[in-house]
Amino acid sequence: MAATVQATPTTLRVVSDNNYPPYLFIGPDHQPRGYLVDEWKLWEEKTGIHVELVPTNWANAQQMLRDGKADVIELMFRTPEREALYDYSEPYAKVTVGIYVDATISGIDDVDGLHGFEVGVERGDACSEHLRQHGITALKQYSGYTEMIDAVRRRDVRILCMDDYPANYYLYKTGQGTGFNRAFEFYTGEFHRAVLKGHGDTLAVVAEGMKLITGEERDALQRKWMGRPVSYTPYTQIFAYALLLVVIAGMALSVWVFTLRRAVERRTRDLGFLAYHDALTRLPNRALLTDRIDHAIKQGEGARLALFLIGLDHFKRVNESVGHEVGDELIKAMAERLSGIEQAHTVARIGADAFAVTLLGTLDTTTITAAAERMLRLVAKGFAWGDRNIFVSASIGIGIYPGDGSDGASLLRHADAALGQAKREGRARFRFYSASLSSEAQGLLDLGEGLRAALQRDEFVLLYQPQVELRTGKVVGVEALLRWRRDETHVVMPDRFIPYAEETGFISAIGDWVLQEACHRAAHWLRRGWPELRMAVNLSPRQFGSADLYEHVSDALGASGLPPHLLELEITEGSLLQHGTAVSAMLSRLRDLGLSFAIDDFGMGYSSLAYLNRFPIQVLKIDRSFMSGLPDDPKAVSLVSTIVAMGRNMNMRVLAEGVEKLTQWNFLRDVGCDCAQGWYIGPPMTAAEFEEWMALGPSFPPGDGR
Repeated sequence: MAATVQATPTTLRVVSDNNYPPYLFIGPDHQPRGYLVDEWKLWEEKTGIHVELVPTNWANAQQMLRDGKADVIELMFRTPEREALYDYSEPYAKVTVGIYVDATISGIDDVDGLHGFEVGVERGDACSEHLRQHGITALKQYSGYTEMIDAVRRRDVRILCMDDYPANYYLYKTGQGTGFNRAFEFYTGEFHRAVLKGHGDTLAVVAEGMKLITGEERDALQRKWMGRPVSYTPYTQIFAYALLLVVIAGMALSVWVFTLRRAVERRTRDLGFLAYHDALTRLPNRALLTDRIDHAIKQGEGARLALFLIGLDHFKRVNESVGHEVGDELIKAMAERLSGIEQAHTVARIGADAFAVTLLGTLDTTTITAAAERMLRLVAKGFAWGDRNIFVSASIGIGIYPGDGSDGASLLRHADAALGQAKREGRARFRFYSASLSSEAQGLLDLGEGLRAALQRDEFVLLYQPQVELRTGKVVGVEALLRWRRDETHVVMPDRFIPYAEETGFISAIGDWVLQEACHRAAHWLRRGWPELRMAVNLSPRQFGSADLYEHVSDALGASGLPPHLLELEITEGSLLQHGTAVSAMLSRLRDLGLSFAIDDFGMGYSSLAYLNRFPIQVLKIDRSFMSGLPDDPKAVSLVSTIVAMGRNMNMRVLAEGVEKLTQWNFLRDVGCDCAQGWYIGPPMTAAEFEEWMALGPSFPPGDGR
């Protein structure tokens, strides 16, 4: 007889993972089998509610629940990210999750050993969340365990994160059990049934029905799917009693054997670890470094890979003067410093006084040079020993994939040659394997030395380019443009030194100087009785992403006395998309002061109505590249007209950069563009030149003769 359950539906739609033996999987007859199939049949018989059990891949199962195509999902781990989405039943099973590693890879015995490797996971599995929490982000997602095992066969992936139940089943079934080892237990989880948040009444219906399944029935399910207990006959029981005396007599021997076995296992693990790691620092050794480089190249994790070989200069003298124990502590301190390098792919110790660091990504010479400089500074910091400091320097050799080698072995060989060159040239420096890159890097180093002194020597100068309102011809603002006068005849343009200043951190001091100088200049003009002019100041990506931006801006405004509504900060679309979400609150605070924000070079590849609506943007600056085709090129006309219309519809000012002809001025004015800037109006000028230019009372449009 069916039991009565409150608010009973006529059908309950249950969804779960279709390749999770022994709970749910597809049998040889292509029909669903497993513990859950039999359990939900019993539940259906007890409640009288029809159950539609849908086995599918795990990611799709979750999507079906979120889309309202299922009422209940089975086999769900409870995680912080899922907490806001689901309500859960009480746990009904405990499951362990392991990291399974190709038997040819040794030395991975904890989650830290996974750095630098790609890990295969089931799409939507809690493994992904746990790995990311430990900083493991190189994940390759598959639809299910069968696809993961196939990927192992193809050697598409060599490390998997899997629940132990299905892992044992599929590795045995596919014959991969001997080629794959369970490296370590990653975490333990509990299975819950889950429903969408707010559907607790469905959980209550399920729970009431589950209570109707008897203990005997559950024991039968356990025996069928989880294994049958051994049934002892009276003869075996008698034999067991006899054995008991032997067991008691041999207890001491058993304990000894167990202890010895654990010691052997520990030693075996240690030897496996030491085969690929340095014993002193626990960092990867040369063998594992080479393997990780080869793996990164094979997986195509970055367009370029840079290998830095770092040799400590005259380290033998440290050991001779203060002893090997102090030398070991210094080596461990160096390992810790180098391991803290941002975006390092692998940090390894490859010799008594040598380390290696790899970086991956879209690396240019500026980025690599700045990284090498940071490493030299890290090593050169004093090492405290007792009441004294020990100082060492380093030489660095750099090899770059693909130019300097196609695999780990060749890159190491060539970086080692570059390291030898750095030592021969006097140590405490770095060299590229490529002579041309070394020359380019030397130029950047010279640039860096000049930048360090430029602020003290007052070598930076701001030029001011006027911005004019197209409708009235009135000068309404200026853009502050930074230049570096290294001497009387040599002016360095920003695109030459700003990228390097960004990489090395000099940009913070330079940007602060620009803000202060521009605000003081605009306030000075205002105090002279000039009409209000907006001062537009460019922010570099690093400045824009700085947590101190609000303080720098408010300090500049306060020190200069410039009214905030006369300051306009220009940011690029790329900076806004990269940092905007993280600094949106700060942008709102700055906007509350009264200043405005302009998007510089609008239309150069990132343009999106979404971010324009999300952030407090008041001005769109049309990039100068669109001007060259105006007013004759139909495509340029269409693009500029569209940007102007969009800006006006969103109540934004639109300013066109690079205006050089009267025909461009007339076109922009006619389509409703607000302001223009360019050589047709006026070139970038020093403060004195701009003041003279303003004293002439320029009128616009000036005509063809200008």
